[in-house]
Amino acid sequence: MKKFKSGTESLRLKLSDAISAPLVLEKQERKSGLTAWGALALGIIAYDVYAIKSKKIETLTRSFWRLTEKPLIGIIPVGVWLGLTFHLLIEKLVRKSILNKGVI
Repeated sequence: MKKFKSGTESLRLKLSDAISAPLVLEKQERKSGLTAWGALALGIIAYDVYAIKSKKIETLTRSFWRLTEKPLIGIIPVGVWLGLTFHLLIEKLVRKSILNKGVI
């Protein structure tokens, strides 16, 4: 950890170090994240099935559609969705490309 007069590393420097670190995709000794992905998928399915059958709450899809109806407020859920998509699908490709070219 790099120390500064304030005694801590800046957030921007931490982010830069994380992005420039080698991209290791092996599981290593860690527990798999598949359990969490499965729980997340089951939770979403269970919520939507309950919403459809009970008609007491709206489905996640309907909620997303409703939240994105107003242009100014709708930017927030769309931005969150795009950020998640970038993180899960595109960031790996970008980091691999940058690291392989030796830019960082």
